[in-house]
Amino acid sequence: MPNNMATKNYIFCAILFLVVPHTTQSKPNDSPFGFLKSLEGCMKGQNVDGLHHLKRYLAKFGYLENHTMTINNEDDQLFDERLEEAIKTYQHNYGLNVTGHLDATTVQQMMKPRCGVPDFIEGKNTMRKKDKTSLYTNQGVAWPSSEYKLTFQIQSGTLVPGAENMRSIVVDQLSKWEQYSPFTFEEVGEGNQSDLVFGFAVGDHGDRYPFDGPGGVVGHSFYPTGGVSHYDATEDWSDDPGINQVDLNTVVLHEIGHLLGLSHTQDQSAVMFAIVDRGVKKRELQQDDVLGIQAIYGKA
Repeated sequence: MPNNMATKNYIFCAILFLVVPHTTQSKPNDSPFGFLKSLEGCMKGQNVDGLHHLKRYLAKFGYLENHTMTINNEDDQLFDERLEEAIKTYQHNYGLNVTGHLDATTVQQMMKPRCGVPDFIEGKNTMRKKDKTSLYTNQGVAWPSSEYKLTFQIQSGTLVPGAENMRSIVVDQLSKWEQYSPFTFEEVGEGNQSDLVFGFAVGDHGDRYPFDGPGGVVGHSFYPTGGVSHYDATEDWSDDPGINQVDLNTVVLHEIGHLLGLSHTQDQSAVMFAIVDRGVKKRELQQDDVLGIQAIYGKA
């Protein structure tokens, strides 16, 4: 996945939304990230079948930039120094013991569902901190002050189990960002031009960032002024999640942060932390989130 995913303007084209059957929750090893379990214990110097999948995973989220030819080579199974450094950076970003090898704790973290927006933007590690404030603002990418009143719409035809209340969820989560920023949000009818668009999609849905199925990337959004927020319709969504379900409120709140210009943070309690734990609700902005949005736009 190119690391400038969310920096390019994106002109929304109508997406064909499907009726998605309620799938049985897959086991972690059957998820798109399940291959990682078989690589547990790998370290520098080893040749191990499947390591090219790990390299693609790390490239997708920005940790192995500009090595496309190597990453796409299925014969490249070498755990080299470049891979070790990428894993160390990932471990640092997610508060893990920095070992440089694929230990059990790192594998467990990598296998969790997450947001599809990379942790690096144009080569910059957006998760690092400085002066107690997260450096997760993507410099130069923000809504101009003339556009602090944003319109939004929710695409219809999204017959996704667990997402029947999508409209009220979006409205509720927008209001939370509105409380701490200069933004106001106004809904417009479907088919009208709008600044923000929310919708569900399956697999390859026309924006060059295909979804990977249940248990992988749950959603992704485009930084200003892209304005498009997509959610994987095959996830086991709920607005009152059980232990194996994904809380739709949590993910929508997170993705709105990207729409407004925030990237990921190292603060695991924050809404803008990239990992989405099943069954967990994170429905209130934390200090780190508020500091981030106000660093870009000021207070409400």
